[in-house]
Amino acid sequence: MFDSKKGQQHELFGYDIMIDDDLNCWLIEVNSSPAMDYSTPVTERLVKMVLEDTIKVVVDYALAPNQKKKSKVDTGLFECIYRATRVVDKPMASFGLNMEVVGKKIKDQNL
Repeated sequence: MFDSKKGQQHELFGYDIMIDDDLNCWLIEVNSSPAMDYSTPVTERLVKMVLEDTIKVVVDYALAPNQKKKSKVDTGLFECIYRATRVVDKPMASFGLNMEVVGKKIKDQNL
């Protein structure tokens, strides 16, 4: 979590996605503050890009004085896909959100 002088907070999330043979994307999990180690050559390249682009967004974009200047800031591969109209004071769990995974027991074929 990053607290700037303006009181803004930032957190990086890591999305683990699997792609099947039909190119369907499946969300496996979401990690807050994901590990940024180089476990493979691909993750090494991605982690370096994410770290550089995060600084561009957190520092360069956040400190731009107005929307006209912000629109010209290089944010790397980050793109704003949603702009909130207000700050949420309560944790999401307090909104009564119920996320549940329901499944069926797999019968043992050897019985």
